[in-house]
Amino acid sequence: METLKIITPGLIAIIGNIIFYWIIKSRIDKSIEKYKTSYAGVFKERIEIYRKLLSMIYELQRKLSVYMYNTEEDVRDIQIKFNDFINFYLINQPFLSTSLIEKIKKIREEYQQCFEDSYIGQIKQKNQITLTEGALQQVKSRNKLMTNYFISMQEQIISEMRRDLQIER
Repeated sequence: METLKIITPGLIAIIGNIIFYWIIKSRIDKSIEKYKTSYAGVFKERIEIYRKLLSMIYELQRKLSVYMYNTEEDVRDIQIKFNDFINFYLINQPFLSTSLIEKIKKIREEYQQCFEDSYIGQIKQKNQITLTEGALQQVKSRNKLMTNYFISMQEQIISEMRRDLQIER
């Protein structure tokens, strides 16, 4: 009887600790699962955004590479694709790094300048001021957009994807 009085509080404490452990563990497990699920969703969404941005950039580069030989309909298509690109970036800003957002803003500014230069070049060609001067202005502007900005942005997107996927190197 004496031993029962000594063992009973210990057994109650052990049973209480086990119940307490199960309650805490189940709450922590639920919290971890919730976090993993939400993180996986955000992670997947971010990768999809990167892939879509790369796809849009490659499409714009392809269209701009033959810009000099395009019809007015092709030019309108480029403008629509570029506007889609800008709208996509604006909607998905929360998933993009600030440096990538800055590069996209710079591309948007350069895009505007590119088409202003192209427009001025076309006017010069139509007015027969200097045919080669207008064409040269268009080519310079287009090349600046394609080489200085798109390539840098592609490299950064790929770098960020590799970092997120943990496959650096």
